[in-house]
Amino acid sequence: MPATSRRPADLQITPRQPSFDLAALMKKHRYWHNDDPVMTHFFNAMQATFPQGERFFIDSARDACTAIGEQNLDPQLRKDVKDFIRQEAIHGKAHDDWNEVLIAMGYPYMKEFDADIEKDRTWARKKIGAKWRISMTAAAEHMTASFARMILHKRPDLIDNAASPVRELLLWHALEEVEHKAVCFDLFQQLDGSYRLRATGMVFAFVDFLRHIYERQVYLLKQDGLWTVRNRIKLLTQVWGPGGIVASLAPYLLEYFKPGFHPWDTDERPVFEQRYGMEVKSVSAVAA
Repeated sequence: MPATSRRPADLQITPRQPSFDLAALMKKHRYWHNDDPVMTHFFNAMQATFPQGERFFIDSARDACTAIGEQNLDPQLRKDVKDFIRQEAIHGKAHDDWNEVLIAMGYPYMKEFDADIEKDRTWARKKIGAKWRISMTAAAEHMTASFARMILHKRPDLIDNAASPVRELLLWHALEEVEHKAVCFDLFQQLDGSYRLRATGMVFAFVDFLRHIYERQVYLLKQDGLWTVRNRIKLLTQVWGPGGIVASLAPYLLEYFKPGFHPWDTDERPVFEQRYGMEVKSVSAVAA
């Protein structure tokens, strides 16, 4: 492994392939997160960025490997990259399915949002170098792993208030984000590793991610006729305000700017096992 890697000896990056019937739930229970349209549409909006986002991450990892040279990769990192790509490809398909459910439910512009990100992804692969894209990917992977960490330590309500099977889908995705959280960071460290580029990648990834979530959440609420003063205040309070999701996430994201940071400075897997072990095992049991 690269000298910067702190990979746990017992780590297994396991590509699981569960199946979730989201259409049945959402037809019956449109606001599946505690009957709250603002929070439901926060998750609907966030996950809508994932299909093309996952493909950007896959492209970035592959191109970083090419730039480094396959022969220069440690065998364990090479295997981890392959398992990371498999996990992300499965995640992308699951969230494609989620978006298809939303389109069928009367949110047709979700397709246009996805097409816009696909254009950006295609442009980026042609115009932006591998080291810049892997820096943004490493940062984005820290954000998703930090979201899982936030749920475990600060906001279990974000999982507990989700109806099944969305709850299981979120747990599955969160666990796998923790498992592979350092793969692209280690690739970045081997390809470039500069602090300046690492920090720049996080700033860009964070701002871009929040922008995409916000515009989708506003669209979904407007489409339901719920872009009211009350719900705008709830959105600011629940998501963007001092006690909201972004504020709860911020301390974990700021750790990324420590000069000696590595994703495996913390290991969320034991907490996952303790709190959600049986549910995670039920997902693993249907893995392909």
